[in-house]
Amino acid sequence: MDKIQQIILFTNSFTLGLLVPLHNLILLEKGADIQTLPILLIVYSITLLSFELPSGICADLLGRKVVFLISCFLQFISFLCILLATNFSYLVLAMIFNGLGRAFASGSLDALFIDQTLKKQGDGHLSKITTRIALLEGWGLAFGGIMGGFIAQISGDYIASIIAKLLFLTILFLLCLMIVKEDGSKEMKQRIPLREHLKKGGAMVHSSSKFKLILGGVFLSGFMIMTVETYWQPAFRELYITNNGTWLLGIITFFGFMAITIGNTISNILLIKFKNKWWKIYNICRFNLGACIILFGISQNEVKFVFWYVAVYMLFGTSNVVESTLINKIVPGNLRASILSLNSLIFQLGAMCASVFSSFSITYLKFSGIWIIAGIFIIGYAITVMIAAMKQNSVKCDN
Repeated sequence: MDKIQQIILFTNSFTLGLLVPLHNLILLEKGADIQTLPILLIVYSITLLSFELPSGICADLLGRKVVFLISCFLQFISFLCILLATNFSYLVLAMIFNGLGRAFASGSLDALFIDQTLKKQGDGHLSKITTRIALLEGWGLAFGGIMGGFIAQISGDYIASIIAKLLFLTILFLLCLMIVKEDGSKEMKQRIPLREHLKKGGAMVHSSSKFKLILGGVFLSGFMIMTVETYWQPAFRELYITNNGTWLLGIITFFGFMAITIGNTISNILLIKFKNKWWKIYNICRFNLGACIILFGISQNEVKFVFWYVAVYMLFGTSNVVESTLINKIVPGNLRASILSLNSLIFQLGAMCASVFSSFSITYLKFSGIWIIAGIFIIGYAITVMIAAMKQNSVKCDN
């Protein structure tokens, strides 16, 4: 990727990260309460899930640049509604637009830049591209989160942070509009009718057993991340933190994002060094990830808690890049945005299932029990992938 593409990807993640540590607090200040906050999050999730796959299909059929510009516009409307909110209905409308915006954002720009770079440099650079995208996203989210919190701290309220979000969305929109190029004439010739596009996408998913295995891993990633992100802060505060130590939460969050970028870098090294063993790398990372989540769940002091939290995110970053590389290797270019949106949809479904499971079981499983079960699921998945690989190898030997 060229420098301009990298700047745009970083700006996109930076803009997303600006309100990550403040989003729910802003909703509470603008009219939501503890009872209605989950309703807003459900509205957002349902909207995102409903339009995740259709938005990816639109990106493949209408153009990735156009769909990303629509995403920026929808997100701008969402946060403008939050800024001007005077009652709960504004917040509901904001969550709908935000869900639409995030759905249209997923995979559109990534797919465009991946395809353009592969055309210039060849398929041999796939692992480098996916690693670079993951690193830019990690750094963008980390520094965006820090900047958003800093702006709120300096200004004394959340209005300045929302205005900063709107400003960077505008910058991102203009950068994409004026700088990003998409060869419309060639792409239009290659585009196929919607029915045929759906037929080809469905056939690819059904015919590839490896792709089905990857989707299973994506689902469990969503499940695992949701359990960790939902409960690590209250668990840390309940067990280890004093009244004047809340600032540690921000530091630990930053360490988590940085751990993801370290994992991305490690993954890139492994993918380059062991070019014919990507599935083995993926499986080892997943198995170790499950083990780390279990150790995270049984941590009994603050040092071990933070250590295993960082380890979980580092291994998640490592396996995530391998997973993304495997997906992009399997998927043809004309279906890339659709499949990346399907990938995001499966991830969100896993996260939603984790929310439902946790809400019913947290009272008797506690934080540690939820995390141990998530770890067992990940390890079980890794064992399943290993067994499937052994069966495939035995079939090859027989033939």
